[in-house]
Amino acid sequence: MAIEFRLLEHALAVGAHRNFARAAEALGLSQPSLSRSVASLERQLGVRLFDRTPRGVVPTTFGCLLLERGASVLQREADLRREIRALAGLDAGTLAVAAGPYPAETFVAEAIGRLSRKHPRLRISLMEAEGAQVLRDVLAERADVGVAGFEILEKDPRLVVQRLAARRFHFACRPGHPLVREARLTLARILDYPLVTTVLHGTPAAYLAGHGTLPKGRRPTEAVPQIAVNAAALGLGIVRASDAVFPATMPILAADLAAGRLVTLDFDAPVLRLSAGIFHLRDRTLSPAARAFLDILREVEAQSAEGEPAAAPRRGGAVTPRRSKPPR
Repeated sequence: MAIEFRLLEHALAVGAHRNFARAAEALGLSQPSLSRSVASLERQLGVRLFDRTPRGVVPTTFGCLLLERGASVLQREADLRREIRALAGLDAGTLAVAAGPYPAETFVAEAIGRLSRKHPRLRISLMEAEGAQVLRDVLAERADVGVAGFEILEKDPRLVVQRLAARRFHFACRPGHPLVREARLTLARILDYPLVTTVLHGTPAAYLAGHGTLPKGRRPTEAVPQIAVNAAALGLGIVRASDAVFPATMPILAADLAAGRLVTLDFDAPVLRLSAGIFHLRDRTLSPAARAFLDILREVEAQSAEGEPAAAPRRGGAVTPRRSKPPR
């Protein structure tokens, strides 16, 4: 039979004070109420816990065992309650996030930064991987939340998926690149130069290979980049020092464009869009940390999407952000 924590606390007070009146006063109870609690516990256990003697209340053999073990039971219960309160208040707990390279290095990283600033005691891990691996990590519960290419997520009934706003890929290169001087660029002409990117779901290489948009005469395998990387930061370093062309979203390129280290080419293919989704397991209750992260992530992603340029940036990398309408 389960022991009520309230009754156990009352019995421990009697054992500590060896007197019902003093124990009742310490607990803020009347003596009759305390006596009824101890009697109820004795009925539940089927044994006598205390003897009343001229010297006061004396625990029986069963009472001694209860006093010996009961304190640790109440302490563990108190510890559990404290840990649950801390977890619910985000003063404790863990969060594991898996994301593809382009989301991970932009709005996902920023969202984690904001979450950590608000809740510095959280233990957080961010794993950057290709889309299929992100999906596997979430399904295997190695990650609480994933962010990856939407096309590998939309038909999986095991997942709760929220589609994010599509982001345009811009072709970037160094300022002195031969393509900068050419007018009316075509995809075929751009692909005459080395392509540095990732061979992942939700990236330019995957779109070129999977959507039938390669120039005439190009095989799908030719969309595989000559220089493959698994992090956007690596692509930036490579393209700055070579004639390679780097397709990436504007948040990835912004700092290099502003510093004049890279420029963007005046070319836009409608299929070159990053369409990502936030997802988690449908049959698992999200932790408070995961819920807080998703709220911040949606906020950061929406703010980032508002700053996307309305039109293709001109050669040289100058970008004019979309202006909001003035209030009426």
